[in-house]
Amino acid sequence: MALTKRDTTMLTDSSPQPAEREESGSDGSFWFEDGNIILINAQRAGFRVHLDVLSMNADFFRDTSGMTLLQERGTEYYLLRVTDSTKDLMHFFHALYTRAYFYPGKPTHYDALESMLRLANKYSAHQLRADIVKHLTMIYPSKLAALEEHKDLRVPDHYSHSVRAIAMSREHDIPIILPAAFYFATTIPPAQLIDLHLKRDDVAVILSGRDKIAEDAFKIAWSWLFISSSGSRCSSVVQCQRRRLDVIQKLARSPGDAHRLFLNTMPHQYWQEEDKENGSESEDEVDWICNKCLREWRCSERNGYQQVWNWLPSYFKLPNWDKLGENSQRLEDWCVSNCSVSTYSC
Repeated sequence: MALTKRDTTMLTDSSPQPAEREESGSDGSFWFEDGNIILINAQRAGFRVHLDVLSMNADFFRDTSGMTLLQERGTEYYLLRVTDSTKDLMHFFHALYTRAYFYPGKPTHYDALESMLRLANKYSAHQLRADIVKHLTMIYPSKLAALEEHKDLRVPDHYSHSVRAIAMSREHDIPIILPAAFYFATTIPPAQLIDLHLKRDDVAVILSGRDKIAEDAFKIAWSWLFISSSGSRCSSVVQCQRRRLDVIQKLARSPGDAHRLFLNTMPHQYWQEEDKENGSESEDEVDWICNKCLREWRCSERNGYQQVWNWLPSYFKLPNWDKLGENSQRLEDWCVSNCSVSTYSC
């Protein structure tokens, strides 16, 4: 008769048998009667799974020399005691056994991402780690154009998502996501930022970065608004100057939002908002400002936004984008070549 879930009774540490398994420790999803390895954690939750599935996906399990080999009623199986939480193990096994459970681009709760990433690193599950890193770089990209492209992947979409991303980046060495994660953190109201119990240095960096971005929004991204009129190149000097002043006044009414420039409508597109507010049926920007000024404004603004984005890491005392990319690739390469050494201090 094969060992069953209820046969994992209380045993001493010196006994060559599995420890007690409490029924509340797991929902039974990962207790397979034909499994040949049992993992038991500190919460006394037991998981009977397949060693070939684990070893195919995680290098750690390829070396069984440090595991206890037991035999029960004619069935051989390995026993491994681990310190991982039941929650972490459940997410990890779901990722290995259920292909649709997680893949890059699938909205996945940050709790699950944290658990999977933690055990992917611990057990050298390189492909799982690579998939999670790819997923996180979709949410916190290095390209400005992609900043809001995958906002549906922020689950839950709570203002604290960026703080959790910063923690994941630091704990698991994913530096490339830090600039965008810090940028999103600047959008958290200061009072709520303090309530998140961040390190004092991190709060200081976030608030300082917020101020620097706001300053460069006016000095660089929106600089065209404050330069002299195009003069003879402008086909409607009075109208265009009036529009320019209207936009400056609109920006001045919300100076505290300047750091949100990458998430808000670009000023040269305000005409679309005004048409909606006024019920206008205008379909052309040139009805709002002359074509020559519009081209100049649009070009200046887009170049300015890109320049501020290029400087984004520096606002948070981080290496530049190229260096962050190199560091991230070096870490991934190092992990693949060095993280596969098994250790049974689990």
